[in-house]
Amino acid sequence: MKKWIIGILVVLLIFIIWRGINIYQSALEPLNNAAAKGNKIALEKTPIETIEDSYTYLGSKSYQVVIGKNDEDETMIAWIPLKKGEIVTRFKRDGITESEALTILKSERDPQEIRSVKLGLEDNIPIWEIIYIDSDNRLTYHKLYFENGKYRNSIKP
Repeated sequence: MKKWIIGILVVLLIFIIWRGINIYQSALEPLNNAAAKGNKIALEKTPIETIEDSYTYLGSKSYQVVIGKNDEDETMIAWIPLKKGEIVTRFKRDGITESEALTILKSERDPQEIRSVKLGLEDNIPIWEIIYIDSDNRLTYHKLYFENGKYRNSIKP
């Protein structure tokens, strides 16, 4: 009898794990599709010929941010809207780097923990979005202009 109960529990546990993995993969499918679609559009409609990195930016509008190289081996960034909108492209050299954005943030604020640093687009203007925990233990979204690193805005709960 004990073996039957253990056997049933093992089968039930395997089923629960399998369903959990299945649900997780289903939840990620739209993001994976958006990434694939954004990458394809970047290769077809921008000067980018090889993709180095790609991720989704979820701001006031959603964009697939694609970083890659053009035919002259220059690094470019493209913001591909996930819904209708204009594709925005910039050369990487025309803006500040991720480390420069972090240096600016650290000189202006007192971040306790950096959660993420991403390129984004707000009002068709490229930005750096830095998500961090501040000295009051609050999650903060800090945005700097990509071109010059000047402060755009911060969002705190």
